[in-house]
Amino acid sequence: MNDINFDFQQIAEGQGWETALAGMTIVFVALTVVSVFIALLPRFLPTLNRFLPPVVHHTHSTSVQSHSNKPTPTSSEDSANEIAAAVGYILHIRQKK
Repeated sequence: MNDINFDFQQIAEGQGWETALAGMTIVFVALTVVSVFIALLPRFLPTLNRFLPPVVHHTHSTSVQSHSNKPTPTSSEDSANEIAAAVGYILHIRQKK
């Protein structure tokens, strides 16, 4: 069986330093491009927002709800939802015991 000897001379002869330098350069350039993209994103998004309409999510948050054509729930519907959530929570806690 051949013994494997690791030596800096073998790295230099096999162009290991050049390969390592090329790899580090590629990673540095890629991270720089990602960093520049993230830095420019706040300037790019308002332009993109003009072309893409806002999306209505199933959670109906207040900012999205203003763009929605659906009617807002009444206060009785809100209180019924809160009561249902409280009952569900109590049943869940009792079921754990």
